[in-house]
Amino acid sequence: MEKNILEIKNITKNYGDLRALDDFGFSINRGEIIGLLGPNGAGKTSLISILSGTLKDFSGSVSFLGEDLFKNRKLKNNMGIVPQDMAFYDDLNAIDNLMFWGGLYDISKKKLKERAIDLLKIVQLNDRAKEPIKNFSGGMKRRLNIAIGLIHEPELILLDEPTVGIDVQAKVSILEIIKDLGKNGISVIFTTHQLSEVEEICSRIIIMDKGKKLVEGTLKELIDIVGEKEIVEIKGEFSIKSMNDLKKNIEFAEVIAIKENYISLSFKNTDKIPDMMEMFFKNKIKVSDLKIKSPNLETVFLKFTGRSIRD
Repeated sequence: MEKNILEIKNITKNYGDLRALDDFGFSINRGEIIGLLGPNGAGKTSLISILSGTLKDFSGSVSFLGEDLFKNRKLKNNMGIVPQDMAFYDDLNAIDNLMFWGGLYDISKKKLKERAIDLLKIVQLNDRAKEPIKNFSGGMKRRLNIAIGLIHEPELILLDEPTVGIDVQAKVSILEIIKDLGKNGISVIFTTHQLSEVEEICSRIIIMDKGKKLVEGTLKELIDIVGEKEIVEIKGEFSIKSMNDLKKNIEFAEVIAIKENYISLSFKNTDKIPDMMEMFFKNKIKVSDLKIKSPNLETVFLKFTGRSIRD
């Protein structure tokens, strides 16, 4: 397997005083599906915009297929882009949309039509090929959006939240399409707010926040960071300050995250949970809910960002 089909190094992007990307970098191998996770404002869309060429004035480098992505314009023909905002013509039907967008590339009309027909089968829209897009459901439009990004047979595809705003059944269909891309040797960079999607399809996960890469690894590697501990989530009536004051005296657990009316801790020994509760009661802290669960990707996300992915 060819290594490092794409290598991003030291990308930094500022919007005035706001740093959207801060010395950011990673590499992706052929057929690998990389999940980019981060809260709103983490820098995911800025990165996708830089790679797609729609965002300028940044520092750092991007090597694609062994060459500088921004010096060889022809390299873009090997990259597919599926933006969060869907791009097609509502009054045209599915096959005409694919023919139009594919016509922007150096592909013969005969091959383009064959490719369009094949893609509509892949995204399960072949029975609606001649129907205007304005009649499509949200999930159907998302699938067509992916097909448009694949029309020129790219070696790498950028998917910016491709499942946003659609129902569960449509999400399942799209995730299966993405998994098949990896199996067929197409590299994928995938951004989402859904932890379960990343857990299901990504070979490697990158958690980022405020433009920085916080941690990177497989799902197992990330969960192993937390270790074989039980996670205890406590909700109640308490402030962040009161929890920060209290955690100085907590020796039997590691504090994962603190938010208003919420604290998450990892316990090596759950027998110590009553000690924790006694400490709460002595400090007159009201508890309304307590949950015990095993470490998962959400735990890791909280540990590194201090907040949930939707915050």
